[in-house]
Amino acid sequence: MIAASILTLSLSGCVADDGGQLLGAGLTAFQGMTISKAELQAQASLAAQKMDADNKVAPANNAYSQRLAKVTQGLTQIDGTPLNFKVYLDKEINAFAMPDGTVRVYSGLMDVMKDDELMSVIGHEVAHIKYEHTLGQFKNAYLTAAARQAASAAGGTIGALASSDYAELGSQFLGAQFSQKDELQADVYGVEVLCQQGMDPYAAMRAQQILMQKSGNGGGLFSSHPATNKRIELVRDAAANSSCR
Repeated sequence: MIAASILTLSLSGCVADDGGQLLGAGLTAFQGMTISKAELQAQASLAAQKMDADNKVAPANNAYSQRLAKVTQGLTQIDGTPLNFKVYLDKEINAFAMPDGTVRVYSGLMDVMKDDELMSVIGHEVAHIKYEHTLGQFKNAYLTAAARQAASAAGGTIGALASSDYAELGSQFLGAQFSQKDELQADVYGVEVLCQQGMDPYAAMRAQQILMQKSGNGGGLFSSHPATNKRIELVRDAAANSSCR
């Protein structure tokens, strides 16, 4: 509805001489409703580049990077989408994935989890890519940016996406919450990834228990992927019936 309203406004005769900026913003919003998966992934890559620039990324020779590379060895793609992993040197207990295959893990999460527990969280994030949960969340963030872009154009400023827009895209995306259905689906797939990596499937249960214990810290995985007793029970059952049992 937001995008359609922007497009209608931009095409109406009520818009005076704006140098075509509001029209461009409206078309950007309209594109957000019709944009392809490949186009959204390209936009996500640009947002990821901005997020990497705004965070302290561990270099390849850093102990965190080396550990992450070891843990994720062999996990190179998901359904044709190449995966790329990096560590943010930040005490926040967090991790996220984007529809272009970007997966970022915070050092704070690595500090509280063993390798198999960490892998379960990474598998969960990869599942959000596999099932296109991240695609829907990123599309919503894109539409929000387009709406703001149109408002800026109406005020006489350029409506094109700028660095700050990509930063806002990332912020909107990270602040979004997945549905309970999406979270549970990702949890089960996370157990399967543990099996694929030759790790203990019950690590997914332990990871959820750790997140519950640390939930008082707030933010990060606690706000976007809140651990619950239901999720712990689900991953325990998934582990008991997993392909590696």
